[in-house]
Amino acid sequence: MPLLRLAFKTLTLCSVLLISQLCPAQNNDTDAVDRDYAAELPRIKPVEAKDALGTFTIADGFRVEQVAAEPNVVDPIAMAFDENGRLFVVEMRDYSEDDTLNLGRIRLLEDTDGDGAFDKSDIYAEGLSWPTALTCYDGGLFVGAAPDIYYLKDTDGDNRADVKRTVFTGFGRSNVQGLINTFKWGLDNRIHGATSSSGAEVTRVGDGETGRQGDKETGVSNSKINATNSSPPLPLSSSPPLSLRGRDFAIEPRTMTMQATSGGGQHGLSFNQWGDKFVCSNSNHAQYVQFEDRYVARNPYFAAPGPRASIAADGPQADVFRTSPVEPWRIVRTRLRAKGIVPGVVEGGGKPAGYFTGATGITIFRGTGWPSEFQGWAVVGDVGSNLVHRKKIEEDGASYVARRVDEKSELLSSNDIWFRPAQFANAPDGALYIADMYRETIEHPLSLPPVIKKHLDLTSGRDRGRIYRIVSEDFKQPPLPRLGEASTEMLVTTLDNPNGWHRETASRLLYERQDRSAIPLLESLVRSSDTPEGRIHSLYVLDGLGALSPEIILHATRDDHPRVREHAVRLSERVATSSAQVRERLYSMVDDDAFRVRYQLAFTLGELSGPRRNAALVSLIGRDGAKGLMQVAVMSSLAEGAGDVLAELAQDANVRRSKVARSYITSLAAQIGKQQRS
Repeated sequence: MPLLRLAFKTLTLCSVLLISQLCPAQNNDTDAVDRDYAAELPRIKPVEAKDALGTFTIADGFRVEQVAAEPNVVDPIAMAFDENGRLFVVEMRDYSEDDTLNLGRIRLLEDTDGDGAFDKSDIYAEGLSWPTALTCYDGGLFVGAAPDIYYLKDTDGDNRADVKRTVFTGFGRSNVQGLINTFKWGLDNRIHGATSSSGAEVTRVGDGETGRQGDKETGVSNSKINATNSSPPLPLSSSPPLSLRGRDFAIEPRTMTMQATSGGGQHGLSFNQWGDKFVCSNSNHAQYVQFEDRYVARNPYFAAPGPRASIAADGPQADVFRTSPVEPWRIVRTRLRAKGIVPGVVEGGGKPAGYFTGATGITIFRGTGWPSEFQGWAVVGDVGSNLVHRKKIEEDGASYVARRVDEKSELLSSNDIWFRPAQFANAPDGALYIADMYRETIEHPLSLPPVIKKHLDLTSGRDRGRIYRIVSEDFKQPPLPRLGEASTEMLVTTLDNPNGWHRETASRLLYERQDRSAIPLLESLVRSSDTPEGRIHSLYVLDGLGALSPEIILHATRDDHPRVREHAVRLSERVATSSAQVRERLYSMVDDDAFRVRYQLAFTLGELSGPRRNAALVSLIGRDGAKGLMQVAVMSSLAEGAGDVLAELAQDANVRRSKVARSYITSLAAQIGKQQRS
């Protein structure tokens, strides 16, 4: 491996020397907006798909495999596996300025012989403008192509969607690199998506209405179906829209309702095995969503911080170690910006590269195709630096810290500047899949000065694209899954599967089927599952079936694993107001051994009221008031009861001597003043 790395470094140096020969020395003193930079901006040729694996450097213990390439797939930027292991891919062929041509497509790839490579390719849908997101549901797909979210379905088995309905509309299109993206199935039986920087004013398209492209009105019904965890329906297009500015969203697909959620990243969204949410942005590659907006919205008198926090120990715009030469246009643009000849931020102290500028697709690895110690690590691409970066995620109170693990190298890098890792997926085979858009240039058109842009072709690569997977060196291809054919009993058993894709897909299928014969099986799994992940999934599937009983909640609050107890506390909000036993159990959990359980408890107590609730919050202040985000959690729960908690804190002389307690007293007094309730 050291010799291989040396060979790649030598190849990279040769590439740099080649570009220097292509770009003869210029008199930089003559830089100007009317100068011809053709000599400094040569076109870079692609590497053919058959030779692409030779461009990569990969960390010890892993190997990279090509599973699809042009012409079977082009411009892939998002992926979703269905329950039988078929791979649906978004092809954004109209990036970056050709949105009016409706070149976007959904591709369906199949591995018919089980060897791990996709040998069958069909165009499932086409005629889309800037498609960027998709996920599987009920035999079809939800697809995001701003301003719309569609539901597509193939009802006659020809691998081509014959149903296309617009179900939501109103997502912004102001930034080609800030569009709706990354649909993920969550623990809570909802489809979560990233709104991104273009924002949205969303309305639900009702029965009988059509989207802007005259979609076919068959297939999915918008009729309301009873579901215990459904949110109020998003208004139809005749009502005020749901505003998503700096927030993400979640869709409850059976009722076709949408709620705003905490988030606000750019391109990429992922959950770990505990349901915690991570996002990223161009120059802030690892962020954690520390709490849900719905909690802090309960108390309008408390100014909470934003829920999204940068967690990278080496900083948001951390160093990256590319093995590719720096694109000539980056070098020229940085020089012109530094001189003030063209507008734009001079990043990296004037360096054109070597740090995160195009972070994308953050994904928490949850597969079995790598050694088990890598479960829960974060993977994020940098499309501008042609690499895949990884970080170890460590708990830090109510938050996390993400630490670099590769010393002056990356998990995967390519010396080919066309390699553009835009998105990732945890897969049925336990591997990490990479959607490589494979473009000569990835950059927002408005960030390219005309003096540079006229020498580039922003469509170059529209006919190319690759999909790779990263596996451990000893990986062996497993059989293809057929969960679509699995019995209800088998799906319940699959909730205990060590591979994250299997657990997530089984949860989704159980929710889709709404088979109540699963209830006793799920209750048994809550009590006897070998894994905390299996017990958590069982709780949420029960919730999705409207069958989460106080007895099961009480059992789960006494689970040996703190993460199970944490989720039991959160789910207790469904039944606590009607169950005295559950309320008493919650009040006693102020003494739970795990801080994350007590942190969640502080939020959940806001769903209750009364002296016992107030006393429990006072206890949490006394024990954890100085820790992390506990003040946010406590204050979110005190839209009412602030006076009682203030009185109890102020009457205790020991508490009054505490600097932390005095900060709570100050916040409570300020809130009471705003409320003007004597």
